[in-house]
Amino acid sequence: MTRTFLDSGVLLTAWRGKECCEQALAVMEDESREFCTAQLVKLELLPKPACFRQKLETEFYGTYFALVKHEEPLSEALGQEAMALASAHGIAAADALNLCAALRLGAEEFITSEQPGKPMFSVPGIMVISLHSLRSPPVQPAK
Repeated sequence: MTRTFLDSGVLLTAWRGKECCEQALAVMEDESREFCTAQLVKLELLPKPACFRQKLETEFYGTYFALVKHEEPLSEALGQEAMALASAHGIAAADALNLCAALRLGAEEFITSEQPGKPMFSVPGIMVISLHSLRSPPVQPAK
């Protein structure tokens, strides 16, 4: 089993059915993965649909979170590690918190909806994968 951390953008992509939706759903349905998450991912996804009574969206995320085997809580230690990581690599706050959570949980891969080339892709100790890189190239017509 590959321990995998999905950032909130992957789950949003899967829910919204837009670009890279098929890749997001395929990752979420991959039985060779053991999912881990962070309290921050839940905070990024659950309050708004709950507040506006978006029952199907709340259930969609809840179904995923029920599969999660490990969850990293928000903590002072996590915040300190994220500050160091963000400062060293120029990473945005939420990305740094989630990457540190993934590292703390022993995730082998961190899958994101971000485009390849952002600073988060340079973090050592974990493979950062973009949904965009999982897309199949367009089929060229035969000549």
